[in-house]
Amino acid sequence: MQNSLPQLIWSQRQRKIKIQFKMILQIIKHALVLCIEKPRYPKSQLPNIIEITFLSDHVISQIHAQFLQDPTPTDVITFAHSHQSGEILLGLPTIAKNANIFQEKLEHEVARCVIHGLLHLLDYDDTTKEEYENMHTQQEAILKKSLTMLTNNKHEY
Repeated sequence: MQNSLPQLIWSQRQRKIKIQFKMILQIIKHALVLCIEKPRYPKSQLPNIIEITFLSDHVISQIHAQFLQDPTPTDVITFAHSHQSGEILLGLPTIAKNANIFQEKLEHEVARCVIHGLLHLLDYDDTTKEEYENMHTQQEAILKKSLTMLTNNKHEY
């Protein structure tokens, strides 16, 4: 079990999409604790430092092509560099499109993608149907519980 929360380092590397960053931080504050409680394996734990970067579709497409051989834009790519550091890259324009398609608040969709990345860093995978369903179930439960916690503490944002 993880003893302490990792340090999250946030970077904004795109200029098109505006977000309510404070709301996202509050959701992720709760989600981080919930993710740590749900490691895939007993020894799975989050890296000590996690960089979370908002990117344009152009930049995330390049990364997607280079590392996953898919040149299309995507919402989230995760890299576990070591037990010390990990990275969650967020394609904010794609996340905004998905939020619109699913009629979801943008900040909730961003939080969903961050949670998805955190679960990958906790050794969850989504390459098979069974793994995808398990990861998706965990992700949605964590998001729902985090949003409920925020609703119960409305003064947070």
